[in-house]
Amino acid sequence: MENLRVGTLARQAGVSPRTVRYYESLGLPPPAPRSPNGYRCFRPEDLDRLRFIQRAKALGLTLAEIKQLLAVAEEDRCLLTQAELRNLLERKIAACTERIQALTAFRAVLEAAVQRLAASDAQSGTPQSCDCCATFSPGCPCIPEAPARAA
Repeated sequence: MENLRVGTLARQAGVSPRTVRYYESLGLPPPAPRSPNGYRCFRPEDLDRLRFIQRAKALGLTLAEIKQLLAVAEEDRCLLTQAELRNLLERKIAACTERIQALTAFRAVLEAAVQRLAASDAQSGTPQSCDCCATFSPGCPCIPEAPARAA
């Protein structure tokens, strides 16, 4: 198989040529040599590397994490690569767990706000007119105060 131009490589890897150039600027694939007319000449191995990057991205790895993983993989020691990937994925799982807990807590805040609004409506039979919206009063029942949430 001969060298691939950026467009062909990108199409076969399922990314845009701009993505290939961006990845190259980050050092994810090694810099491609240039033909006499200035075109990048990628090797077939670069296609495998781009597919590896896409698989790692599908697991939620950042490009910085992928670069770190590629550095380990380039040592051609599969067990080290697997250990590094396991480490990265375990951290992703922990981060997902934290986000799920934060979103669950936030959902409870939203549900409580809806219940307060529904209770306010139930007392009068119709939505109340409070005349305090324009003053942005913290006691306005239209926008109930909610506890601060983490970013």
